[in-house]
Amino acid sequence: MQPKNIAPLSLAVSLALSATTSFSQTSNSVSTDITVEKASPVVVTATRTEKKLDEVPSSVVVITDETLLKEVPRTLGDALLDIPNVMLESPESPVFTRISVRGSDSDQITYLIDGVRQDNYTMSGNRPAFMFVDPEMIKQIEVRRGGGSSLYGNGGIGGTIAVTTKTAADLLKPGRNFGATLKGGYNDDAREWGTSAWLYGKQGPIDAVIGFSHKDGGKIISSRNGHRSSTPRDTKYDAFTAKVTATPSDNNLLSVGYNYDDTKMNQGFSGDDAKYRVKQHRLTGSWEYSYGDWIDSVVNIQYTQLNNKFDGTSYNPEAYFKDKSHSYSMNAQNTSVFAFPWGGVNNLTYGFDVSLNKQKATDVYGLADLSRPDSKAYDAGLFIQDEYQINQYVTLTPVLRWSYYNRKPTGDSDEKHNLKSQNDNKLSPGITLTLTPTKNLSFYASAQSGYRPPFLDELYTAIEYADFGMYSVVLPNPNLKPEESINLELGVNGDYPKLFGSNDRVTFHANIFRDRVKNLIQAGPTGDMDFGSDGIILYYTVENVGKVLKTGFEASLDYYPGNADFHLTYGYLHAEDKATGEKLNGLTPMQATFRAGYTFKPWNLNAWYRLRMFKGGTSNLETSFNSGEFKKLGGFATHAVGLIWKPKVKDWADFAVTFSVDNVTNKKYRYLNGMYGSGRAYRAWITANF
Repeated sequence: MQPKNIAPLSLAVSLALSATTSFSQTSNSVSTDITVEKASPVVVTATRTEKKLDEVPSSVVVITDETLLKEVPRTLGDALLDIPNVMLESPESPVFTRISVRGSDSDQITYLIDGVRQDNYTMSGNRPAFMFVDPEMIKQIEVRRGGGSSLYGNGGIGGTIAVTTKTAADLLKPGRNFGATLKGGYNDDAREWGTSAWLYGKQGPIDAVIGFSHKDGGKIISSRNGHRSSTPRDTKYDAFTAKVTATPSDNNLLSVGYNYDDTKMNQGFSGDDAKYRVKQHRLTGSWEYSYGDWIDSVVNIQYTQLNNKFDGTSYNPEAYFKDKSHSYSMNAQNTSVFAFPWGGVNNLTYGFDVSLNKQKATDVYGLADLSRPDSKAYDAGLFIQDEYQINQYVTLTPVLRWSYYNRKPTGDSDEKHNLKSQNDNKLSPGITLTLTPTKNLSFYASAQSGYRPPFLDELYTAIEYADFGMYSVVLPNPNLKPEESINLELGVNGDYPKLFGSNDRVTFHANIFRDRVKNLIQAGPTGDMDFGSDGIILYYTVENVGKVLKTGFEASLDYYPGNADFHLTYGYLHAEDKATGEKLNGLTPMQATFRAGYTFKPWNLNAWYRLRMFKGGTSNLETSFNSGEFKKLGGFATHAVGLIWKPKVKDWADFAVTFSVDNVTNKKYRYLNGMYGSGRAYRAWITANF
């Protein structure tokens, strides 16, 4: 099937806009030939239609399988550390990674896997709050910086992260119908051993792949002192995937996939430890069909079950819960291509999406856990977008979405805790103007609106938690309003092959942005305090706390002179509370990354160097508890070097051997969001492709 101008949702793991960055190297398979890849990746998330990265009117970064092969990230979050204006907490954890895009909260981001929005994440306490997918299964990651939920539904007012998973076609060696890949190695930063195995093949119209990944790690090297943490820690992560794709005709594609993830983490000393376990089952199906200019359709369905358990009873007999959530999702879209009689070409894309999320939890006694009452969430929407190419120089892209949500408590204690149903709907418009004076240069201006209803935990959390003579009571807020955003952006994209010579290429992207969020949702103390017979009672709630304004600048430059490659990215961010005019703490104001590589083709060897630079400022760490004063942290820079060697054994196997050293100087540093990085660490891996 060859879609004309629209990207299937199943490919929508690429966030399409145009920031050509150091990650924009692309590879169609695990090739053993090292080349300085100069082709621009194809992305779809920005407009739901296929576009080359250097043509997309938005700020997008693409991380390809070639980059993942070189750097072997521990988690999905670990793969995002180089992106300006993207900040993370706990990137080493597959469960507790928190990501911030342009100063957003992690729950202000839309997460997509193969075009389907992931709704089974949450924000309260010791629960997962990030997309759950193993890097070994990933073909490409797209990160769109900036708000707007017109195309992908409720949420996404901070940004979008989309992941595409692998198929047999991505893994097969040229000319082969069947193959296998084995991989093993060690990440010194977490004392983590890892292995994975894949079998895949293509016979006639059938493409099938099955894979398994296992990781077992322990103590982390902390940049706090350059040594391993003294706190005992044991982690394990298993992931399984299976996908079958059938193409019964050139214009038909059917796909069914299953993914299983299981992670465990025990942390702390005996008698004072916490145990976490998260298991996820995800079943997906996709149908793509195209016929002429009027029909280019994609339908995706997904079912996800997430089981989460926390056990801290060794230090508190009440610190225990088991969660279970079920998520059902479906989306469909079609693109029609036609021309007006007076001129111009239209790519009209329209469709709908629906989802249902159910969650329940039990406490240490097997009773309903009041910290996460039984509840349901319904979300639905209709969208329409027209990419109207007026002429070869001007394209106008209006978009409109109608969104609906419904939140409903379903437990036995709803009346006691004042839990109420809530529903609303909203129109979210957007428009983008693109000017293309030459085939190598384009400018764009866009205005996009976003809409994020409260999550179930934000509406229905009602904790009564006793600990050491103090009670914490979280009061639900039935009047909580959805967050709304407006994102304004001006940008430029350039792509100039043979600029300085016959075999070079220069690409660049730059943009300025202004993101405004109102009705910001935030949890915090109410200021009330009671003194009961059993101790002090503190009250907390979730409220709309006002408006936030975020402004900034992002830029990237890539240069490919022959066998070498150079990449520079930069991000600036200023965020303030509109009510007080005060700057928000804990956000990195400036960061930059420089990468350089060289490929020695006779040996099929690539060597690379990376520099990360962060400016210091005011952190979100108080100088003392409840002081209202925050620590100042200095800026820092870290260095990394690496090699990837790809030898071949004729008629048998292709190999990839990688070795890297991160934080070469063992720099001691801390991010403004409070996260420690890693001290000097080594990674060594070998991949065999048969």
